[in-house]
Amino acid sequence: MPGGNLRGSSARKPAADNSWEAVQSKTFTKWVNARLAERALSELDNICTDFSDGTALVQLLEIIGDVSLGRFNRSPRMRIQRIENVNLALDFIRSREIDLINIGAEDIVDSNRKLILGMVWTIILRFTIEDISEEGLSAMDGLLLWCQRKTAPYAEVNVRDFSYSWQNGLAFCALIHRHRPDLLDYHGLDKRDARGNMALAFDIAARHLGIPRLLDVEDVCDVPKPDERSVMTYVAQYFHAFSSLSKAETAGRRLAKFADAMQSLFDMQHDFGARVSRLIAAIRAKQDEWRRTSFEAVYAKARGLSDAFNSYKGSTKREWTHEKIELDTLLGDIQTKRATYNLAPYEPRAGETLRDLESVWNELADAEVRHRKEINKYIRLSRDALQRRYGGEANAIQAVLSAIAHALA
Repeated sequence: MPGGNLRGSSARKPAADNSWEAVQSKTFTKWVNARLAERALSELDNICTDFSDGTALVQLLEIIGDVSLGRFNRSPRMRIQRIENVNLALDFIRSREIDLINIGAEDIVDSNRKLILGMVWTIILRFTIEDISEEGLSAMDGLLLWCQRKTAPYAEVNVRDFSYSWQNGLAFCALIHRHRPDLLDYHGLDKRDARGNMALAFDIAARHLGIPRLLDVEDVCDVPKPDERSVMTYVAQYFHAFSSLSKAETAGRRLAKFADAMQSLFDMQHDFGARVSRLIAAIRAKQDEWRRTSFEAVYAKARGLSDAFNSYKGSTKREWTHEKIELDTLLGDIQTKRATYNLAPYEPRAGETLRDLESVWNELADAEVRHRKEINKYIRLSRDALQRRYGGEANAIQAVLSAIAHALA
């Protein structure tokens, strides 16, 4: 993949080729080292030479494929052992339906630079870029569209490709600012300082976002045309880093929502228990009040007790009945909410269950009957006493009247 200005004599073309090869070799080696670091494996100096015995290549594929490739020669001394290792790796690559054109184990063992770079790019494309999707577009097109959408609010940025569009460093800064404005003051940048902007973006990405520094500033700023594959490999790291951040934020919001739901559920349960306790206590207090009531065969007092009981039935008892219905509804809501989150049914504490309330409610009904009977009893007694008193006084008056009538006669 040649880069830069190809005009001039044929003698200058190899230099241009060597330029893009050098950048890709450096970028891909850093990408491989970043993956090997996941298992604390030794870094490679250059994949074009360090893949020759096949061990690092097998280990890389085990990491990115999340599989074991089986036994291989970890310290190959002979060429045949190296070829066996590389063939094991190539067989795995082909098993993932990845096309490797015109490359064999001998090419890697013999450190064929172009073929090795082509193979690694194919691996990067398959395991890092092909899974990118944005609005129906996938792989490179999806990554480009993602970059365009994320940088659209920034007037100085116009992402059209993976080469020239990144040379002033502003596209990298815009991606960072769009997702983490706390890390970078985009609007305070000197838009003319391409190298400074590039260095700032690379530094922030490495220190705060866990994005390995696959490129150097001069690889993008100081060349006629940055290498597309190298830039794309690096930009893909931004996509995955911010996608993970977005997923973490989504998970955080879901966790916060779940925590809020659990707090709400706890409050509902606490409210239910407290309200049941208060209602039971009020009912028992009323029963105690009735038990302490002293009855007299005095009509005015008996009538006053009757009026108080009728007032209780028309106000307090109705409020209690309404509260009892609401508590039954509240318990149903609690159980429904717990079932939604696959939680065991709620079991109120002893003394705070609907069964406890129902038992006290039935006792209240019996107490009401007894209290009404007592009131009616003393109303009758007071009436009887009034009738006897009235009869005696009437008889005495009648006797006086009779005596007067007799005297007059």
